[in-house]
Amino acid sequence: MRLRLDDPAKAAAWLAELAPVHVRTLDAYQPGKPIEELERELGITGAIKVASNENPLGPSPRAVAAIQGAVQSINLYPDAASFALRRALAVKLGVSEHEVAIGAGSNDLLYQLVLALVGPEQEVVSPAFGFLSYRLAAQVAGRPFVATPATPDAPDVDALVAVMGPRTRLVVIGTPNNPTGSVLTRIQAARILEALPEHALLVIDEAYAEYAAAWPDVDHVDGLAFLREALAEGDPRIVLLRTFSKIYGLAAMRVGYAVAHAGVLDLLGRVVRTFHVGTLGQVAALAALDDTDHVARSAALGRRGIERMRAELGKIAGVTAYPSLSNFVLLDVGRPSAPLYDRLLKKGVIVRPMAAWGLPNCLRVSIAAEPELDRVIATLAEVLAP
Repeated sequence: MRLRLDDPAKAAAWLAELAPVHVRTLDAYQPGKPIEELERELGITGAIKVASNENPLGPSPRAVAAIQGAVQSINLYPDAASFALRRALAVKLGVSEHEVAIGAGSNDLLYQLVLALVGPEQEVVSPAFGFLSYRLAAQVAGRPFVATPATPDAPDVDALVAVMGPRTRLVVIGTPNNPTGSVLTRIQAARILEALPEHALLVIDEAYAEYAAAWPDVDHVDGLAFLREALAEGDPRIVLLRTFSKIYGLAAMRVGYAVAHAGVLDLLGRVVRTFHVGTLGQVAALAALDDTDHVARSAALGRRGIERMRAELGKIAGVTAYPSLSNFVLLDVGRPSAPLYDRLLKKGVIVRPMAAWGLPNCLRVSIAAEPELDRVIATLAEVLAP
């Protein structure tokens, strides 16, 4: 029997019923529009995008050369085990190859963690104002997500510890956190690990770790050292996530990695999609890994940009520029930010409004290379002036 749904409303209702409730009720992640499309819509040129925390210095030159050299082999499937990249990371990080897993961005690995480790009656716990994918990874799989109290300055560790219980399977914390820029101190990390239920994992998302390393004068946990210490003591409950999308400038390549106990990563390997990280991404990441000059220049630019934006924009009446050890600054503008976002768009400066994160009065602004940063700061100052 053929199904006939000529009425669009009936067709939409029928299609909606195909999905389970947890999928139908999802708020999908809304990416920003490409610069070219915004310029076309607004009738402007020369827009500056400071909305996605991308590296304004671009990719590592070594990575570009490696991509060019590998193009002729794209008729072949990639190395499904990412052997060369895993081996190089293991050497650099001081861990075993079996303690490194590669994903299509660290976001991909987060989804794998939920699929592999969180059962229907178990939950993912994370402080409020974290990266949206922490919640989405749980909800896409139909798993409960619990957001604990936080401020843009810091997570409430007492509240986080109080919520953890027998249903808790993953506790996910970003440090530096996106979008607030806040960090977890070593004492806080140790307290969380001490209180962590026996059958739960602490997932530390360090997408901006290389930027944070440029701030040795600020107390923040070194996730890698923290994990290695736990492994040495026989505690397998920490998973570290990092990425090549940020300081290495390879966002379009979609390469990230997890560092964890080999047994944890074995479980991830059971749910991963085959050939999920392409050859060009693997060779680019491998080449970028050794480009210490590019990393150092990017980190230095990040710190200068953060210091300058906080110093200049924080002077504006009613504006709070939060501390950040990443490559972006969260601005609380003291009023709904959506109209200000629209005004900035029309002036060719693309920032990120934060209502979806539960911060309707905030904008997130990524650093830019000079002299673009001059224009970004001047335009923000003009639009944010009381």
